[in-house]
Amino acid sequence: MFTEVTILASPNMTVVNTLSVNTLMTVVQSGPRVVAQAATGIAGAITSARLPEIIQCMNAGQQYTARVTQISGGAVTVEIYPI
Repeated sequence: MFTEVTILASPNMTVVNTLSVNTLMTVVQSGPRVVAQAATGIAGAITSARLPEIIQCMNAGQQYTARVTQISGGAVTVEIYPI
């Protein structure tokens, strides 16, 4: 098990504006992408060098959460960890 820190790609500003530090989001596969799903919608795509590993674990049934650690304008930093 591991944690990964990354910045969300293609952030949805409508959703990002509803987030705050320590907000928890569900990490889900949406077509070919892995995204952070907030209560108000998809916040953005997960990009990481370990993404293939995360996808492999998700396909095996592992669930992940993304916790917002920093918001700077449109840049949202999240910590991804298994639950």
